[in-house]
Amino acid sequence: MILKLSLDLPEDQEYIHTTRLLSRTLLDDLRVVAQDKDDIETIVTELCTNVVRHAKSTEGRYHLVIEYYREKAVITVEDQGIGFTLETMVAAGTERPESLAGGVRIGGFGVPLVKALSDRIRFDLASPKGTKVRAEKALHYETAQARARAASMDETCGAKIEVDDE
Repeated sequence: MILKLSLDLPEDQEYIHTTRLLSRTLLDDLRVVAQDKDDIETIVTELCTNVVRHAKSTEGRYHLVIEYYREKAVITVEDQGIGFTLETMVAAGTERPESLAGGVRIGGFGVPLVKALSDRIRFDLASPKGTKVRAEKALHYETAQARARAASMDETCGAKIEVDDE
């Protein structure tokens, strides 16, 4: 592992911009291709926005972890809110209450977008309550030298990638 970024965040949309910037900073330094940086930034934004809009936890906080490896980034978001599964999720393109601004909105496009941008994704109910989402995205580099630098950093750290085959 090159770096593990772990954030304990309030369920407040004001922090989403900051998480976007933090998720991208190391990728910029590692010279990851623009498409991968944009995809990871979008995944982080959508997952965090879902928590802020829908979790409704009594604690009012959630946890974001981004693990950067040479070959992939792993984004995990966990809340202690009301929880959901893909089977209980309201279909995309349907009306729903707008929890941030009031009223109603057409929504449900965030999860399909995250699924499309991720190489692997997993949704689980968290214990004792809430939702845990783990998304993986392969990393590609602008140059062979940038990839070699990332490999060196990954080896120096000595961490092993956790394989989650479920």
